[in-house]
Amino acid sequence: MFSRLLQASVRAGAQRLAAAPRLVNVSPNVITLVGLGTTLVAAVLIAINLLLPAGLVLLLAGSMDILDGAVARVSGRVQRYGAFLDSTADRYGEGAIYLGMLYLFLVRLHEDPQVFLIAAALLGSLLVSYVRARAQSLGFTCDGGWFARPERVVVTALGLVLGQLTIVLWILAIATNVTAIQRIYLVWTQHRAQLNLESAIGEVVEAGPPIPPVKPRRGAAPS
Repeated sequence: MFSRLLQASVRAGAQRLAAAPRLVNVSPNVITLVGLGTTLVAAVLIAINLLLPAGLVLLLAGSMDILDGAVARVSGRVQRYGAFLDSTADRYGEGAIYLGMLYLFLVRLHEDPQVFLIAAALLGSLLVSYVRARAQSLGFTCDGGWFARPERVVVTALGLVLGQLTIVLWILAIATNVTAIQRIYLVWTQHRAQLNLESAIGEVVEAGPPIPPVKPRRGAAPS
């Protein structure tokens, strides 16, 4: 799994690269679409059983996925539509990679059991992204878990380069679904903390301000 330190280092490098004069003038959305196209090329290479080139191309596509956001920040063109296009392209790209695997195992290699691994990995990958998007739309923070998109891209690419696709599918099928459950639990803990805070505030409001003691007037006998 990527550590936060490594992620920060990769993003810092992308930020420096994005500051290059030629890249600053390129639309981040164009980089996003080029990255999607590169991912589709990797999917085709998987389908025709060229796994090593597919892994290298997928790593290139992953670098573009980081670069588009860096260019947007450096050039001051951070837009909601850009974020929407980026996340949508990511889902299409990941789906294409799994479809390429599906074609490889079903049509070219005739190894049916791997289909179930592909379906489980695809389900987990989509849920990891959906849980985060849904949680953030409701005001929660949801960035935790083992296998976010960067981890999935790197592990898949390494599996392709090393020719160990079945092992990678097992890892993805398990780790992505565990990550989705981790994120669901993270949102639940935030929800519980919010309920406890609201309950504590409600108790204070119901109790009301403390009533000050009544001081006897001068000369009057206390009752």
